[in-house]
Amino acid sequence: MRKGRTFALAAAALLALLAAGWWFGSPWWTLWRMREAAEAGDSEALAAYIDFPALRASTQAQIRPRLGPLGGLLAGPAIDAAISPAALRLALLHRRGARDGTGAGDGGGEAGPVRTGASEFRVRRSRGDFVFRRHGLGWKLEEIALSSGP
Repeated sequence: MRKGRTFALAAAALLALLAAGWWFGSPWWTLWRMREAAEAGDSEALAAYIDFPALRASTQAQIRPRLGPLGGLLAGPAIDAAISPAALRLALLHRRGARDGTGAGDGGGEAGPVRTGASEFRVRRSRGDFVFRRHGLGWKLEEIALSSGP
């Protein structure tokens, strides 16, 4: 009976350790995999980490009020072109020298991912935050929260 209880405690401790490892490590893992896909030119692998419909919708919702009615109508096609695997690949490669090493920051904000909840983390940048939300046990980029500055 004592062995069974010891085994159960050890299994619970191992499970807690694995959960803590996932909690802290999975955002870093996601950013690393995105950077690797961008460097390899693997748009399909990179696209697996991006929720394009959510990203386009959130970008349009932020841009339209800034541009007014006519600008908002014209912004749709431009946003569709800008929110693509190729464009995001270039953005990640352009930021390769960032101090967080993930390629997802521009050196002007905090290094690495910042948790904002159990199902969200952000990579802070001077022009806005990359917002990732949990999808199952993984993460997807769903929003680029643009800063209100120039």
